[in-house]
Amino acid sequence: MTFVHGYEFDAMSRRPLYGDVTQRLVDICQAPAGGVVADVGCGSGRATELLLERSAHVGTVIGIDPSEHELAIARQRLRDPKVRFVQGRAQDVESLTGPVDVAVLSNVMHQIPAAERGPVIEGCHRLLAPGGCCALNTLFYEGAVLPETRPFYAHWLRATRDVLRSRDSDLVLARGKPVALETLTPRQHEALFSQAGFHRVKSEEVVYAWTLRDWEALCTYSVFVEGATGIEDLALGSQALVQGLRTAFERLGLSEVPRRWLFTWGGK
Repeated sequence: MTFVHGYEFDAMSRRPLYGDVTQRLVDICQAPAGGVVADVGCGSGRATELLLERSAHVGTVIGIDPSEHELAIARQRLRDPKVRFVQGRAQDVESLTGPVDVAVLSNVMHQIPAAERGPVIEGCHRLLAPGGCCALNTLFYEGAVLPETRPFYAHWLRATRDVLRSRDSDLVLARGKPVALETLTPRQHEALFSQAGFHRVKSEEVVYAWTLRDWEALCTYSVFVEGATGIEDLALGSQALVQGLRTAFERLGLSEVPRRWLFTWGGK
């Protein structure tokens, strides 16, 4: 996974929509008073901040991420004595800190190659104290797109391509599949938890209404830009996606487009 300055998940994480998604993680895994929560793959710390705001009774929140650039943003954002940040990969999470009561992976699994997702969940299982809970959510999975919204994506793709062609470029659809497009089904996510030793494993798919501003924020995220356009020029890809998006919303008379978010969790 490549972390690109200026194209982090940060803009998306500031949307009220993302606060709703993070709240669901907090509701799923209730941390005990004075407990320890690990935000695995914390990125720029927005989810860490939300976790702390919505779980004020916890004793410590630990943000873990491989990118020092992202962690620098997180440290500037969140200077609270309850919070500390640790640099490291999700795959090595159990060696980075002591036992925790709750481990969350907030929209991070798609950044991990499919073959390494099992070891990540296994690491979270080892990281947890007995009775602990682990939960993940992901926007990129098999089933996220509602069938009735497919015309929107088709219009968006065509409008984006028109923008790129007007700038002597085009979509690159024949490249190898980006990590973010290595999608798994809800049942496959559950299987990762069960194979790691978790009990009471469950999944739910929640539909959220995405406004134009929500989609525009997603268009500044490098993983999405690379996956949607296939081009290396992130500035051009992002601009084309935003222009194409606005065209699709206008032509179809849309105010919002629903999309599913997946949550999977289990207890130790």
